Amino acid sequence: APPLPANKVHRVLDAQLGTKWRERFSSFDDKPIASASIGQVHKAVWADGRPVAVKIQYPGADEALRADLKTMQRMVGVVKQLAPGADVQGIVDELVERTEMELDYRLEADNQRAFAKAYEGHPHFAIPHVVASAPKVVVQEWIDGLPLAEIIRDGTREQRDLIGTRLLELTFDAPRRLGMLHGDAHPGNFMLLPDDRMGVIDFGAVAPLPGGYPIELGMTIRLARDKNYDLLLPTMEKVGFIQKGQQVSVRDIDEMLRQYVEPIEVDEFHYTRKWLQRMTVGQIDRSVSQIKTARQMDLPPKLAIPMRVIASVAAILCQLDARVPIKALSEELIPGFAEPDSAAI
Repeated sequence: APPLPANKVHRVLDAQLGTKWRERFSSFDDKPIASASIGQVHKAVWADGRPVAVKIQYPGADEALRADLKTMQRMVGVVKQLAPGADVQGIVDELVERTEMELDYRLEADNQRAFAKAYEGHPHFAIPHVVASAPKVVVQEWIDGLPLAEIIRDGTREQRDLIGTRLLELTFDAPRRLGMLHGDAHPGNFMLLPDDRMGVIDFGAVAPLPGGYPIELGMTIRLARDKNYDLLLPTMEKVGFIQKGQQVSVRDIDEMLRQYVEPIEVDEFHYTRKWLQRMTVGQIDRSVSQIKTARQMDLPPKLAIPMRVIASVAAILCQLDARVPIKALSEELIPGFAEPDSAAI
């Protein structure tokens, strides 16, 4: 979308922060410094002298997005017939929920406040504090760093490995620390600060995980790695990967979990675009040749969001070409990954 002209920006601020919004800033730059699908960002200085980023939603963005989602919801039945094993309804429901969250900046601001509080003073992460928020405007402290997108383009080996490790650590640690999962692995949301912390600047898509990651997540991936099928099959059936009473081959299970298992077979995994391609091609082959199996195996609802988020983080790690100690991070942070099997079933 073309940037909003200044008069329209001011109109949004009038409606969201009140007509005296100028008194809350000591300066405000009318020219946006960044734009995204539903809004743009301005640099400003708050009345107390703090530099801030002001995120403004485009007028009408909500109506347009909701119309698109209605169309998608109408298509669910058709897509289900084409891909009988895929959890189409689940994916669309999740998309609707996430879009509603992203459209209300107050929810995003609440998520950001929770993350900022939980990671206050943390040596690895910098979460800017929210200064003010409204349904279509959020004002947060300004932070400067090297954007992840730039590191993907031409970062050093150290920068790639460091921000890759930080991103994975946040993904694994946040559910345990505050019962929330940062669900938007997009290069525009992260940056590397000069002090080696990772800055996180967008909280539009955060999934609540009140008890942290379900223990079955770590157990399933560990048992699959160890090829302990005697325990793996009942665990997968119990949590809902395998529909009750269905016969599923060990090969099908290995294929389904391969992208999660391969990285933890070594101490340091090198995520590459070639590996991602291999995983993606494997999935396409599988979806064509194993529609029967797909009807018998599915991502269980309680693990669907965590596994999708982990897969999308892995895709960014591949863009980064990062080497990451995922095995040690999993052992430290993912419940069920390092526990003895006696606790299993």
